[in-house]
Amino acid sequence: MTNDAPENTYNYETDTSAESLTQKREQPCRIILARHGQTEWNQEMRFQGRTDTPLTEAGKSQAKSLAKRLSRWGFEIVYSSPLERALFTAREIADTKNLEPVILPQLEEINFGIWEGMSIKGIQEANHEFFSRWRADPFFNPPDKAEDWQQLSERLSEAMRIILNANHKNIVVVSHGGIMRALYGVFLGLNPHNVWNMDVSNCAMSGIEMRNGRACMVFSNDDLHVRAGSFGENLPIWGEM
Repeated sequence: MTNDAPENTYNYETDTSAESLTQKREQPCRIILARHGQTEWNQEMRFQGRTDTPLTEAGKSQAKSLAKRLSRWGFEIVYSSPLERALFTAREIADTKNLEPVILPQLEEINFGIWEGMSIKGIQEANHEFFSRWRADPFFNPPDKAEDWQQLSERLSEAMRIILNANHKNIVVVSHGGIMRALYGVFLGLNPHNVWNMDVSNCAMSGIEMRNGRACMVFSNDDLHVRAGSFGENLPIWGEM
C-alpha cells in the first residue's frame, strides 16, 4: 500500500473562504447539520466514503427518532447527499413536513480512495505509520486516490453557496461525518487541522446560526433523540429567532 500524499501548502491563518461565504448573506438563518443513521460498515468500523451502503434497522430507527425531534422545529427545506444512507435519513425528516429532500451531489461523503471498504484495524496492520499520520491530521494526509482538502473545500463551498442563496430561514442539511467536520472548516472557519477532534455520532445534529454575516455554532453532536428514547425525541431545538 503506497501513500504519496501531495505536499500540504494550505495556510489556515490566511484562509478567508468562510468569510466570503457568510458575509454575502444578510438575512439571518438557522441551519441543522445532521449525520445519517447507522450502517453495517459503521458497526464494523470500515471506511465508507462514496460507497453506497444502506442503513441497518437500528440506523432506520435512529433516522425516525431524529425526524420526530426535528418535526417540532419549523424547517422549510431539507438538503441531502445523494448516498442512500443520507437520503433515507433526509426523507424521514422531510416527510414530517410533506417535503422532498433537495439532493446536492456536493454533499457526498469524502472519497477515501483505496481505503474504502477497509477496516481501521486492517489499515493499521497494513501501514501503521501512515495511518497514524492520517489520524493526526486527516484532511491533509489523504490515502492514495482519495480527495484532498482543496477538492473537498471547493465542492462544499459550492454547496453552501447554493444553500445560502436560496434564502430560507430554517434549513436542514443531511450528510456524513467527514462532510460535517469539513463544513466546520469551510463554513464556520474552524481550523481544518483540528476538526476531526469533534465527535459526529450517527443521526447527531449540530446547530449553526447566521447573523450579521457571521456563522456561529450553537450546539454540536446532539443525539439525545437517539440516546434518550421518547424523552429525547420531544426535546426542543431552538426558540424563536
